[in-house]
Amino acid sequence: MNLRPLAILLLAASPALAVTSGKQGAREFYNEGVGKLGKGELRDAEMALRKAAGSEVESVQPLALYNLGHVRFRQGEETLKGEGNRQHLLDSSVAAVNIAEEAVRNGGRALESDELKAIIAAYMDARAAQKDLRISRDETSRTLGLIGSALERWRRSVGDFHSALELDASNGDAKANAAVVERKIEELLKFKKQIEQQSEQVSEKRDDVKAIKKKLRGKIPKDMQRESDDEEDDDDDKDKDEKGDPKIGEKQQQRLGSDREVSPDMARWLKETMKRRTMSLGTQQEGEGFKPTEEQRRPSQKKGRDW
Repeated sequence: MNLRPLAILLLAASPALAVTSGKQGAREFYNEGVGKLGKGELRDAEMALRKAAGSEVESVQPLALYNLGHVRFRQGEETLKGEGNRQHLLDSSVAAVNIAEEAVRNGGRALESDELKAIIAAYMDARAAQKDLRISRDETSRTLGLIGSALERWRRSVGDFHSALELDASNGDAKANAAVVERKIEELLKFKKQIEQQSEQVSEKRDDVKAIKKKLRGKIPKDMQRESDDEEDDDDDKDKDEKGDPKIGEKQQQRLGSDREVSPDMARWLKETMKRRTMSLGTQQEGEGFKPTEEQRRPSQKKGRDW
């Protein structure tokens, strides 16, 4: 679905236009706008063509509006280039929700068992799931912002083409282009609805994970808790170093080993915990082959266990 060609006839006929219309400024704005559009300088093209269209010169206005429709359509396309892969975004969101559901179930089972080791394992899973959900939420929010901006430009593009058609009923290209952009808008709205639905699920699961984390934390001795545990439940708390990092699990493992004393049994248990989480994502098994460093084997000077 491509737009019909730009209207550039005025460039060749501009001297005659200047004589017959007496509106030199309108011609110059139009020619400037078309030239900027040809160079891909969309913002400058929009400004010039808006001035040409606002001149209300009958021989300039319909063509200016027609080309303004092209400018705004291309602006929408440029905005959407900032998107990531749409299917990957949806798949990642679904995966994050599934992991969160499993973390909540594991948390419930751990609470029933009342075994400290199981509770700590479930808490770690819930923390990891919460980070995955946060990443999904942030990426979805960014994409929705881009979509909203593109839709605004495309709706104005449709309006420009319709206005050009009203002023020149013989402009079949304007009518065809308006129909093309309207179909593009319809397709984008369908995708927008999909990610909005996924966003709602992510939000619900974040609440569920936050709740199970709170219950699990209540079962863990205070001297084994991190001081920042409460802050992690704050939606405004952003971990900038790990945000969007595909090796979040690996970084968590390294921090866990370096910030607290880890027995050989605990090290093996952490390894298996991270392996299960990465396998459930269906990605590379980052947990495999993990070997504590010399620093990780060395007892920490801190009291209790900071994780």
